[in-house]
Amino acid sequence: MSNIVKFPKATIPPSLEPMEPAAPKAVDQGLLAGMVKFLWVTTVLVWPILKWILSIEVFFQFARMLYYWNTPGVIAGWTFLLHFAVLTAITYFVSIYKPKGL
Repeated sequence: MSNIVKFPKATIPPSLEPMEPAAPKAVDQGLLAGMVKFLWVTTVLVWPILKWILSIEVFFQFARMLYYWNTPGVIAGWTFLLHFAVLTAITYFVSIYKPKGL
C-alpha cells in the first residue's frame, strides 16, 4: 500500500499591500550593542589568560580575608566578596551570554 498525499490546489495569491518603511534604529542602541559585542569578543579572546590571573587574585584575597578575619577596621571580607563577584560576573559574561548577531 502506498500513501497518497493530496497537494493543495493552486489559488490566487493575496494582493501585496505596500509595507510601511521600518522605523530607523536608535543610534544609541546600535552603538551600545556594538560596544558590548566588541567587549565580549575581546574578553573571549583573552579569557584563558584572564581566567588564571583573576582566579589567582581571588585566591589571594581569600587568604588575606582569612588572615585579617578578627582585625577591626579591615574590610578584607567585603574585598574578597567583591573580587569573587567580579570573577563570577565575567565568567557568566564569557560562557553563557552571547550577543545577538554573532
